[in-house]
Amino acid sequence: MTEAANMIFFMSDNHTRNVVGAYGHPFVQTPALDRIAARGVRFDNAYCASPLCCASRAALATGRYPHQTGFWDNALAYDGSVPTWHHRVRESGAAVTSIGKLHYRSTEDDNGFSEEIIPMHIVEGKGALIGLLRATDEGVPPRTGPREMYGRSGIGEADYQRYDRDITKHAIEWLNREGAKLDRPWVLYVSYASPHPPFAVPKRLYDLYPPEHMPLPVQFTAETRPDHPAINHVRRVDNFEEPFDEEWVRRTVAGYCGLITHTDEQIGEVMSAAEELGLLETTRVVYTSDHGEAAGNHGLFAKSVLYDHAMTVPLIMAGPGVPKGRAVQQIVSHVDLYPTMVEAAGASLTDEDADLRGISLWQAIAGRETERLGFGEFHSQSAKVGSFMLRDGTDKLIYHVDMPSQLFDLKIDPEETNDLAAQGGDVLASLENKLRGIVDPEEVDRRAKADQRAHMDRHGGADAVRERGTFNYSPVPGDAAAMETFG
Repeated sequence: MTEAANMIFFMSDNHTRNVVGAYGHPFVQTPALDRIAARGVRFDNAYCASPLCCASRAALATGRYPHQTGFWDNALAYDGSVPTWHHRVRESGAAVTSIGKLHYRSTEDDNGFSEEIIPMHIVEGKGALIGLLRATDEGVPPRTGPREMYGRSGIGEADYQRYDRDITKHAIEWLNREGAKLDRPWVLYVSYASPHPPFAVPKRLYDLYPPEHMPLPVQFTAETRPDHPAINHVRRVDNFEEPFDEEWVRRTVAGYCGLITHTDEQIGEVMSAAEELGLLETTRVVYTSDHGEAAGNHGLFAKSVLYDHAMTVPLIMAGPGVPKGRAVQQIVSHVDLYPTMVEAAGASLTDEDADLRGISLWQAIAGRETERLGFGEFHSQSAKVGSFMLRDGTDKLIYHVDMPSQLFDLKIDPEETNDLAAQGGDVLASLENKLRGIVDPEEVDRRAKADQRAHMDRHGGADAVRERGTFNYSPVPGDAAAMETFG
């Protein structure tokens, strides 16, 4: 059993795995994350459970995939009805405090924390109801907002950065007020809103990444981007059908890198405070993000697909009992963090946890790695049909219900530019068979849409959902005026 220790769990939003110095990125500046990785373990094949904020965060908290819980999207969000690792740690007697973005349904639910400080949850406890329309014959109407939001990349500042600084301030205050004084191990969950778009950053950060020096993403042009019905549907709904010019893409990538450095600076400030208080020797530090970001690759921005740029996340851990400088190659998932965090806190699983699909990562941390399958799924607004990912070794299947599958060999094609499904043969059949050993894709697709139709009816039906519209991003706490609606 791993010895209990304090824990600072850093969470971010929209940070794809490879855009971190410690993961080999050639120029992005992430010194705080690099230092954590150097004094701990870096997981090189970590995946989220679903490439969408609420669905991913619910899976990370509950250790269960969307098809197990029904937390499918940004309207059917975590509501306290399923146990989380926060509950288990709190039940052990430890303080479990969250600061910042959670994106669950409401603070009025018991989300498993001892205290929630400046939490961000879904708007009005309802969230993005527009996505429920995917379960109707008409589907989700095209949205102008995503392209407009990414178009604001460059020099400036977004509400989320001010929110991030508030999160940092509260985290440092908590460490001084509580962390240095509590007489038993505690958990501090520090969750930032960045690097979520818009990618508008102060000039000092933007100047670190001259747009003319930014590498162009793969397959971003109209001539080279994948022509697949599921991906084309994402582009249509999110208003990315019109091709991007090079200047637009380079400016957006520069803003994304600047925002990642901003997030790293916030983490660095909290780490410095913990060090000054003498806490690092007795405190484990974890960092991950809820999902990745396409950043122009495959002619896409945002997430909402099962390519690795949306599904892979950084996952690093350091502190007591964690060896220094180790890179774990084992495929791991956010659902593994439930048993991992429970063990790290010296807490215990219960009979209620028998349906957990994840495993504790402490054996892999100690160097005892095992071969595992990677799995993910997506059932939200820009998905016409349910999509599922199955990775076995370096072979990766993306299965779309009632649409052609996609197949990639990540060993020779890590950027997923060459779809091998047409000649997949035995490999394709084997991967689909293994996928069906986990879920029945068609049954899960029907169930997700049935849940979404029922939830839509609870909110007045399709017409009421269309009338409500949608918004670019959730407003920061206390600033409802920041919610921008669009058609």
